[in-house]
Amino acid sequence: MRLVYLALGWSAGILLAANNHQQALAPVWAGLSALALLVVWLSWPERSRRWMGLALLAFTLGGLRLSLVPTTSDIARYNNTGGLTVEGIITAEPDRRDDRVLLRLEAETFTQAGRTAATGGAVLVYAPATTDARYGDRVRATGILITPAESDTFSYADYLARGGVFSIMQNTAVEVVSQGGGNPLYSALLDFKARAYEQIARHLPEPAAGLLGGILLGDERGIAPQVQDAFSAAGAAHVVAISGFNMALLSGIVIGLLGRFRIQGWRAAIIGMAFIAVYTLMVGAGAAVVRAAIMSSLLVFGALLKRKTYVPASLGLAAILLSLQNPLVLWDVGFQLSFFATLGLALYADPFARRLDTLLYRLFPRRAARALGDFLAEPLVVSLAAQVATLPLIILVFGRLSPAALLVNLLIVPVQGYLLILGLAATLAVWMLPALAQILYWLAFIPLAWTLGVVRLAGGLPFADLEFHADSRLIALFYLALLGGAMMQATQPTWALRLARFVRARAVFTTTIFAASGLAFLLGAAALSRPDGYLHLWLLDMGHSNAVLAQTPGGAHILVDGGRFPSRLLTALGDRLPFTDREIEVLIIAQPDENDLGALPAVLDRYSVGAALVSGQPNLNEFYLSLLDRLPSDRIIATQAGYTLEMNDGVSLEILHPQRQPSISDPLDDQALVARLWYGEVSFLLAGDLSADGQRELLAGGQWPAASVLQLPKHGGARTLEMAFLEAVQPQVAVLHSDPANRQGDPNPDTLARLGDIPLFRTDGGALHLWTDGQNLWINQEKNR
Repeated sequence: MRLVYLALGWSAGILLAANNHQQALAPVWAGLSALALLVVWLSWPERSRRWMGLALLAFTLGGLRLSLVPTTSDIARYNNTGGLTVEGIITAEPDRRDDRVLLRLEAETFTQAGRTAATGGAVLVYAPATTDARYGDRVRATGILITPAESDTFSYADYLARGGVFSIMQNTAVEVVSQGGGNPLYSALLDFKARAYEQIARHLPEPAAGLLGGILLGDERGIAPQVQDAFSAAGAAHVVAISGFNMALLSGIVIGLLGRFRIQGWRAAIIGMAFIAVYTLMVGAGAAVVRAAIMSSLLVFGALLKRKTYVPASLGLAAILLSLQNPLVLWDVGFQLSFFATLGLALYADPFARRLDTLLYRLFPRRAARALGDFLAEPLVVSLAAQVATLPLIILVFGRLSPAALLVNLLIVPVQGYLLILGLAATLAVWMLPALAQILYWLAFIPLAWTLGVVRLAGGLPFADLEFHADSRLIALFYLALLGGAMMQATQPTWALRLARFVRARAVFTTTIFAASGLAFLLGAAALSRPDGYLHLWLLDMGHSNAVLAQTPGGAHILVDGGRFPSRLLTALGDRLPFTDREIEVLIIAQPDENDLGALPAVLDRYSVGAALVSGQPNLNEFYLSLLDRLPSDRIIATQAGYTLEMNDGVSLEILHPQRQPSISDPLDDQALVARLWYGEVSFLLAGDLSADGQRELLAGGQWPAASVLQLPKHGGARTLEMAFLEAVQPQVAVLHSDPANRQGDPNPDTLARLGDIPLFRTDGGALHLWTDGQNLWINQEKNR
């Protein structure tokens, strides 16, 4: 178990360093590592302190390793700066889709505006589907570099950054300069994989050919979107891609076959792992495949050693090895699913199998129960054990739940072994015995057709795929309990065994204590969530959208717009509002722009609204009209300049614009609603998407917009800030909703230059939190979570 402590220390160091990920901090972590090494040397004579020192050293080394990971690249400096040509080498297998080819290009030079210079860094190039480029080719790609974007529940920027990519180039013209570069062995493996896929497509019809290509080779390009959707809806997506499940299934089949020839123990395990290694190389040895191979190999060794301490320790070793190569793998959903699926199999497969056998022996005769148990062990027990451990993560990441998943896996998992063996044998035989290969492909077609039929039928059921959300803190608590339980099961400390006996002997007393503890926890949480007498304001990180949340000293909440990402907005509200609070006292809809309001219907499903302030501008937009229909008509207040809302805790809300009732023909940005929050001597001017013409109209209307904090209008775009308006506001601080992946080029450097010496805070790195006691002002940037 000492390896588990090292893995926990290493992972904790990575997670802590991620809160302030800067390469400039590498010397600090190096110094801490040196101090930790000194602690290890001093504590080495005492065994207990020795391992505490080693865990501390692992912690500092984990932080050092993450601090060495680059947060950008040289070529990324030219994102969103216009067209250019990048020349470099394709360093990974091209990802071929129906309508495009994705190329990972390691840039060496770039040419822009007639100037050519050396550079470095990876670029993900979106090339036309007809592009004939391969791994190792030198190419020139011409297009516009942009920063990867984020969606509601998925950050494409973070996903690519884990692979060292910080730039993408879409709609690209690609010219192959030369061929034949790269690693010769890897190139040969990719060529073999491509030829194998061609043979599968030649011998089987679609969608069976595409499915076998995904299961056997990890190449999902032939799987139609509707088929992929059906697998996701039915909870069977793990069958399609090469995963720890597929690898463990293959190795289990091989070891089972060896057992029939009386080859067991270490020899069988070594042959099984050698088979995994050969298969990994055959399909291209991509990062996901290597991860799956490592995870499945753990199960082979765990079953061989039959040591309870092995699985947690070996999982810890796998986490260290994978994160040593790339610390950001800890945030990779594929790694997390493989890790917890393997842990679930190790923890629950045997107990579930024993309980299933007990149930079957009670219901059926002995021989029938044994045969049925052997048949159900893999599809039911293995699927259930893996799903228990991974279902919370799936709910957290994807917000989906598939009630049909267990039944679907029960029906399709038993045939996957035959499918894999037949498909692999046919693909290997196609070059030696073509006639035999065709027969084997026809035989493989039977389990393929069965799998497709079951999945399509289940995926089409109305209850197959349900939207389901859970609090991320509860998910984290579940996995802490899971990891803690694994460690307790492995070590079985005396105090834990005594506690278990005590709980079983005093069930009523224990239940009362747990209930009282839960009640005390809830009361404590409620007390901590009470208002603190400050006015808090958050500029929420919702991309290139307007979203501001305020909490008054008395605990009332004001939401301005909300952005277009429902899950992100609901999470932001859940993190900041008391868990018992289900009301937004004031909702401000600055203008009828779906880009700023798209998340509000989801908010109205969870929260009630006391009053909704709108500009009163007529609009025929279907989304906007449906949003207003969701609000009680008596709570919708059309406001113009002069409207003031006084709260009983000293906060006042003023509307400074529009100056009149807007007409339907007025530009939306000219008549955007502008609000100012006052508390004591500190004020916040929320300008939203107010245009330069709107700013001039506001000043012409005689308004006095002075404020301590100014929200830059229209994300600081070109020609969006009137100098007269800025001089009238006279802010001490400026804040900006900024999304580095926006395609408008915001914020504009000339606009920012107008601020002069005024401090500017942006949401690029996370939400901005400002709070005041009416005299002083504090500002903090909250890291994206």
